Amino acid sequence: MNSIELTGLRADLPIGVMAALGCLRVCERTEDFRGSKLGWTPAGGTFSAVLYPLSERSAAELVTALMADVKRAAERMELTWRKKLKGLTPQEYREAASAAIVQSRETADWFAAFGCETATDREGIVEPTPLDMTGGPQEFLAGAAELAERLSTTPKARRAKTPEQAYQEALFGPWQYSDDQHSLGWDPMTIKLGAFTNQAPTKMANAGVMAAVWLAFESLPLFPVFSLDGVRGFTRERRAWTFHWPIWKKPLGLDAIGSFLSLAPEEMAKRGAEAVYRSRRFYLNKYYAAFRTPELAPTTAAGD
Repeated sequence: MNSIELTGLRADLPIGVMAALGCLRVCERTEDFRGSKLGWTPAGGTFSAVLYPLSERSAAELVTALMADVKRAAERMELTWRKKLKGLTPQEYREAASAAIVQSRETADWFAAFGCETATDREGIVEPTPLDMTGGPQEFLAGAAELAERLSTTPKARRAKTPEQAYQEALFGPWQYSDDQHSLGWDPMTIKLGAFTNQAPTKMANAGVMAAVWLAFESLPLFPVFSLDGVRGFTRERRAWTFHWPIWKKPLGLDAIGSFLSLAPEEMAKRGAEAVYRSRRFYLNKYYAAFRTPELAPTTAAGD
């Protein structure tokens, strides 16, 4: 079976898993990679992602396909209908979601992942997906659109990273964390806590891996919001969300992965997961949230 090992996408980082899932979703939109599957292989004490195209394809062809896809982001309704998810009333969300359903199944899946009209806070405002960890001046959707634009154009600065180099780094590593890109709370490696920095975190430059952040954003439709406490891949205790994800060796397609993510952590292990990781979402302050350093969930052995 043809395979492309994505050595940059690690199983022990939320952003690594999300980027692998996002890569698979983008592949489903491209002619050359449609029908691809995803698996994981042991690598350096954890696992790295492996893409399994239906026909013989190269790593260079994968990068080319991803670069071509991101250039169409400016035309996508899910990125242009609003600058941020926070502050939506149920009526506003309902109207936008209804328009999305008419447009396409792909667009409808995005809106199912953004929130749910019945999942509201005490003020009656729609609670966005727990994967939206932005706050203050950050705008979740506008920021994603800006990132897509950066990955769609050749930089003017002579030594600036090209989109091709950005995708190469994200997919195959090593991650240099040299991009001026916020990781949106998805990468515990980039968390800046004021008690452990020599200046205020707000004054420090961002250090991320921009193509990894974009691919992670592309994974959102795999995590639909069903209710105030029901989001695929998450468990909730009061305000605290915990993200669980399984790691598997056998190549799986998008539908099978969606079903796998829907299981409780204990069931993931029983259904053949090589490992089950978890990462708790916490607030850096009253505005911003992030994932904590992941750990193996207690029930990780297949067949437990």
